[in-house]
Amino acid sequence: MNFFALLAETAQAEVPAETDILRLVLEYLLYAAIIVIGILILLLLRRKTRLPRHKELRDQLRNLSESLEALSKTNLSGLKSFKTISKLIYRTDKLIYVTDCMADKERDGQIGNISTLLGQVRNELASYKLGSRLSEDSDGTRIAHEKAAEAVVIIERVLARDAQLKGVRA
Repeated sequence: MNFFALLAETAQAEVPAETDILRLVLEYLLYAAIIVIGILILLLLRRKTRLPRHKELRDQLRNLSESLEALSKTNLSGLKSFKTISKLIYRTDKLIYVTDCMADKERDGQIGNISTLLGQVRNELASYKLGSRLSEDSDGTRIAHEKAAEAVVIIERVLARDAQLKGVRA
């Protein structure tokens, strides 16, 4: 008889069957918990990295346009101006990234145009942040607002095109 087979038989004979079943159930419960936690983490990652729908993008562009309009009407100076401009640049950068990803994914030139316009908005705002423009000069913020409003018009056309295509499919 094989030595390893003999050891396996004696090892099984020494351990009661109830503890084996209990240990096995606990291991399976642990594995199930790990799998469930992994699935939840994957769902959260998917939700965070999901690209917005066209209507959500329109709302984000409108909010940016309204913020730029409010900025062009107010005269901020000092640290408050720097913080406001920095927040707007951050939002614009985020929208540039999102529209760029959407344009690549959907192969849509219109959304690519929105990304280009947002890049121009960012350039106009960056000159205020870096201090090369005076905060009293609202010409750049007005231009940035016009570019953002133009981006809103383009996304409205994309939404109209989507509605028309949805009507053709139905």
